[in-house]
Amino acid sequence: MIRHGKLSDERYEEIKEEVTYMYEETKIDTYPINPFKIAKKLYYILHPYSTLDGDEYLDAIEESDEGFSKVEWDSAMRMYRYVIYYNDIERSIRNIRWTIFHEIGHCFLGHHDNPTGNERQKEDEANFFAKYAMCPPPLLERSGCKSPQDVYAKFGASVEFSGYAFSYFMKWLHYGPRDYLPYEIKMLRMFRLVVA
Repeated sequence: MIRHGKLSDERYEEIKEEVTYMYEETKIDTYPINPFKIAKKLYYILHPYSTLDGDEYLDAIEESDEGFSKVEWDSAMRMYRYVIYYNDIERSIRNIRWTIFHEIGHCFLGHHDNPTGNERQKEDEANFFAKYAMCPPPLLERSGCKSPQDVYAKFGASVEFSGYAFSYFMKWLHYGPRDYLPYEIKMLRMFRLVVA
């Protein structure tokens, strides 16, 4: 198992494929990629902090000042559902987008289904999922991103995350495979950025 970062190379590739599968399942084909739309299409419930009453709000802030997700019983649907809570009071929409991508990652990767797993690894996986889902390098390349400012303008990322995403993109260009991988080709076709 080769490790270049916090996860194995194999796990990074699995997560990239999961993101591509998520785009396909939710019929996402435009950018900036909309995490609200993805959550809705996956039947995840979104709860902004502004809708919580006083005690619920304080509990949410204690849990996380950004957001969190969990599984809750939906009595109307008579089933358990993924619920994403996010702070819409103290965060910008660009930061909220990151939080929702991160929490979608926890849900989509099945982290709530295995509560005994390694928490640090789950966070690392959700962070990578969010980074790749929000700003996948193949889309940055094909959309002509030449700077963090381009990432900010085209992908709806925060100023800080635009810098991280562009840095990751440059590493992908420098160290990645010469040709697109099958899941990258599939992604580019979904976004109508077809490769020859």
